[in-house]
Amino acid sequence: MALLDLNKLTTDLSSTWAGYLRDWDRTLRAGNYPETTRYNYLLAAAQLARYLAEHSPDPDAADAAEDPTEVTRGHAEAFQAWMIETRSASTALNKHKGLQQFFKWLLV
Repeated sequence: MALLDLNKLTTDLSSTWAGYLRDWDRTLRAGNYPETTRYNYLLAAAQLARYLAEHSPDPDAADAAEDPTEVTRGHAEAFQAWMIETRSASTALNKHKGLQQFFKWLLV
């Protein structure tokens, strides 16, 4: 069975987030990124969206949970801090690298 199931990764995300992640996955596939890299990158972005919807104390997080173009630096930093608190620094670093690529792609 394939590692990457985009439908499963985007379950419970807004249609806007899911659409961006599908488009980004297409770009990653076109760039011949390995499936494990694609999975880790997409997982990081999906986890950020879920964090914004379920755990973020920021009052404007609801907008960002619906649309990744509404994510601020503060949202990303709070997510990173939360990842360090709930996972590990190395996991947080991996998420950071994936999110760097996502937002770099989003700006193009």
